[in-house]
Amino acid sequence: MVFKPIQQQKIYEKIVEQIRNMLSSGMLKPGDRLPAERVLAESLNVSRASVREALSALQLMGLVEIKPGEGTFIKQMDVDSIIQPLAMLLLMERDTILEILEVRKGLEVEAAGLAALNASDEQIDDIGKIVEEMEIEAKKNTLGDLSDWEFHFAIARASGNSLMVRIMNMISDVMQKTIRSNRERLFKREGNQDILVKQHKSIYEAIRARDSELARKNMYGHLSYAEEEMKRIGLD
Repeated sequence: MVFKPIQQQKIYEKIVEQIRNMLSSGMLKPGDRLPAERVLAESLNVSRASVREALSALQLMGLVEIKPGEGTFIKQMDVDSIIQPLAMLLLMERDTILEILEVRKGLEVEAAGLAALNASDEQIDDIGKIVEEMEIEAKKNTLGDLSDWEFHFAIARASGNSLMVRIMNMISDVMQKTIRSNRERLFKREGNQDILVKQHKSIYEAIRARDSELARKNMYGHLSYAEEEMKRIGLD
């Protein structure tokens, strides 16, 4: 295992890059133990502080596992090691509601299209029941944020894409907070609640009709409408 001396600024980034390259090339494999911090620092011609910073970054990226008293090991990559940092990022960036809506468009438009193709009759019935609950909540003029989340998550499940469901699970906390925040702002404008319920119903009807393109179109229209309304209202 040969490391090249580091001689540029942002030393820890160069260390991270070098270890990632070694992973890509197969020089490092899951389960391999990295040299001790002191040995790494000497091999790379850097300070031990830079090595510690690099190892912490690699740990946050899910590439290594630091075991106290045992050492630092290359981690077995899986889906969660990719999704968890994303979820943490979204949880930290609490003010980026519009950006989260953009992420949702990329994720949920495809989920709606897949649900129209893959959903079981039972799953479609479940989505329909959630829409009925939304209609009841609209008549009572209640927020309905839980039903909103259940609707979108039910579509992810109905898509038949297990990765999509896992992503939705991993970011569920921030998604629910975002939905609540969105609805509180959107409902400030009279008539928006009825509009949103109709949009959800149109998505459901497209899925029930097994019309994949229409389901995508209606989901995109729904999330785009919410995004434009958020821009119009303004974010506090």
